[in-house]
Amino acid sequence: MVIADTLEGVVDERIAFHDDFASDVLYLRLIELRDSPAIGEETTDDLTLFRHEETDEVVGLDVVSWWKRFGGGGSRDSFRDLERPIEAMCDRLKAEAGSGPP
Repeated sequence: MVIADTLEGVVDERIAFHDDFASDVLYLRLIELRDSPAIGEETTDDLTLFRHEETDEVVGLDVVSWWKRFGGGGSRDSFRDLERPIEAMCDRLKAEAGSGPP
């Protein structure tokens, strides 16, 4: 039996994601700013938004309990189960960065 504990990938060639299944945390980073020093701030809906520490530009978003809160809470049985909720969180990051839908 194969058991995965993480999944990584890229959405729209702009956002890198890392899904830590065991900790139920989704990490999103704008690829062009992925290695930038950043400071996190809590959003009103309990996400952590990361901004470049010098320019204040949005560079990432972390979602704790993301699958429980936004993925339906059941098991992740296929990539299709993950696709829509990951894309929704990427849309949120793009909106925060001022370059996508709200």
